[in-house]
Amino acid sequence: MSDEIVRVRALLAGRVQHVGFRAWACDQAERLGLTGTVENLLDGRVEVVFQGKRDCVDEMKVKLKRGPTMALVRQAIFYNEKVVENETNFGSIWW
Repeated sequence: MSDEIVRVRALLAGRVQHVGFRAWACDQAERLGLTGTVENLLDGRVEVVFQGKRDCVDEMKVKLKRGPTMALVRQAIFYNEKVVENETNFGSIWW
């Protein structure tokens, strides 16, 4: 298991809003020990930014491609980001 910490930004499109995606993403991230945020975007996509051990981040990427039961993820794009120091939790951004 790798102890390297990495950060990823995911943009997810499809039926990803109004299906419990944010709550589900928070639960999955917390189970994996990840920090970051999840947010509905005005264009209908969901953005998830998460960081943690590489193996856990990789597992989260797989989970995000599937999404929760009611979701239909048609596109998942992942970008590597710079690690944010002192981030302590995972939360949902509401607007």
